[in-house]
Amino acid sequence: MARDTEPSSPACRLLVCVGPRCDAEGRGRALAAALREKLAADPGAARKISLQTRDCLRNCTREPIVRIEPSGDVFSNPTAKDLLRLARAVLDGETV
Repeated sequence: MARDTEPSSPACRLLVCVGPRCDAEGRGRALAAALREKLAADPGAARKISLQTRDCLRNCTREPIVRIEPSGDVFSNPTAKDLLRLARAVLDGETV
């Protein structure tokens, strides 16, 4: 008998701040859009890495801030390419 299974939840989450300070010039939203594009181009990564935005991560700067979970590491002004590399490291159990 076949069992219905739910899709597994992503093992890593990227939280991009789009609050008024971090996204003052639209750079947080631009980073989130770049990440969405890269994840869409890599379905394998998209199954393991989720992307979400937050109004504030309480690490205010004038640059985009991203927190990687479950590690909790916070990065200021990262590139989309660097974030995906860091997320893959977290998935592989490496320290970032």
